[in-house]
Amino acid sequence: MKKLYLMIFILITGSVLMACSEETETAETEEAAIIQVTNSSARQITSIELKLYQNDMVQASPTAMNADESLIVMGETLDFEILTQDINFDEPVIIEAIAMIDGVEESAGKTAPMELSKGENYRFELARDPEMQFREVQEN
Repeated sequence: MKKLYLMIFILITGSVLMACSEETETAETEEAAIIQVTNSSARQITSIELKLYQNDMVQASPTAMNADESLIVMGETLDFEILTQDINFDEPVIIEAIAMIDGVEESAGKTAPMELSKGENYRFELARDPEMQFREVQEN
């Protein structure tokens, strides 16, 4: 009887482990859109939050900061990974950047509606002339 219980336990444990490993493989192969945001202003930023709007609703709002909680200085770039669970890639998205500066949230503006594609990189900057602005970096 003990052998029967042991075999059932091993079979159940094996099934659970196989199911978990299949989920992990699926999550790792999912392509994401990468949004890179560079601080191009002289202001030191604590964190940057992106609000992704679709159909006039916030679908995702990832926030990034330095791992050691140091300030994000001029020229520093943070990467935001946008997955299919975050937004619907078949619909246009409006991105709003919010910077935390001296303990105060400051909106740097919104993009026009745009299409994001999986596997693509998008480059933006937080600039100041004279007010904080969030704009796409144009490739030369």
